[in-house]
Amino acid sequence: MDLTRQRRMRLWGEFQFVRQKGQSAAGRFLVIGSLGDSALSDRRFGLITSKKAGKAVTRNLLRRRFREIIRKHGDHLPQRHMIVTIARWRASQATFQELEADWIKTVKRLKIWQDSPSDPS
Repeated sequence: MDLTRQRRMRLWGEFQFVRQKGQSAAGRFLVIGSLGDSALSDRRFGLITSKKAGKAVTRNLLRRRFREIIRKHGDHLPQRHMIVTIARWRASQATFQELEADWIKTVKRLKIWQDSPSDPS
């Protein structure tokens, strides 16, 4: 799954909308917020890495890792959903495999994981 510009959340208001209206679940290394919105044409993803996660190099590494996890597993999420991934301060100490396992576990806890990918693109 490609993370094209149309699939990325960039405006602070979108992040706030998911936070206020959606549901969230916390994992060991991250927090995921989710909101189904029938006005969307596709999935939308947003990443938040605050300075609590580390210096700029560390935050950029976390963003690259989360984008790769979303590319690998984003097709297992339902259409017309907004998903926000927030890195916790512990995320900088985790390996890619630990982040990936925690992301999948947290998405399943939100009950939005679909066993068969819904979009093969």
